[in-house]
Amino acid sequence: MNYITIGRFTLPADLLAAFAAIFIGALIYRAREKKSIGDWYWNSFFIYIAVYKLSYAVFNFKMFLDTPFSLLYFNGGTEGQILAFTGIAIYLYLITRKKENLVLVSEFLPGYFLFFLLYWTGLFAFSEDFIAAGLQAILFIVFAAFYFKKVKLNMEYAILFLMVEALILSLFSELLALDNLLIFALGLYLIMFQRFKKEDAQH
Repeated sequence: MNYITIGRFTLPADLLAAFAAIFIGALIYRAREKKSIGDWYWNSFFIYIAVYKLSYAVFNFKMFLDTPFSLLYFNGGTEGQILAFTGIAIYLYLITRKKENLVLVSEFLPGYFLFFLLYWTGLFAFSEDFIAAGLQAILFIVFAAFYFKKVKLNMEYAILFLMVEALILSLFSELLALDNLLIFALGLYLIMFQRFKKEDAQH
């Protein structure tokens, strides 16, 4: 894992990339939609962090009881990541089931791509892999052009963007790394979710 030093603080590159992506993604959404992104976007990020960190206590219960402050420095590892992404998928499903639901399922996929395309761009840049960061930036600009031209992000376009992303990761990263696979799995879940909700609405 790469680390970035800012003053007296040293932080993981992936954490910095995630924080940058979530705020820049929300600003881009606001610029295009002329409104703030929904709470689901922020809540999903919070759920990921909370489950990923707190799952450490579940999988290392004895160590957590002996040294509770270890929770600040450690996370739930592989199992924690799986639980965190599962938590996001369940949360997004449940909020669309509420009768008073005002969340549009069609917002999920643009939010997903805005965040993760920015995240990977930032992660490569912070890791000083500038060729990969440049290709990621190009892919993000193409997606942003689609987004601002209000091209409908249907299943075919969404899968195309995922395939190009997979190609870039296969060249510059570990495509089959668990965290990458979980991100792709969440994307496929949202694609299918959007498709099924659309079919529900037509019946």
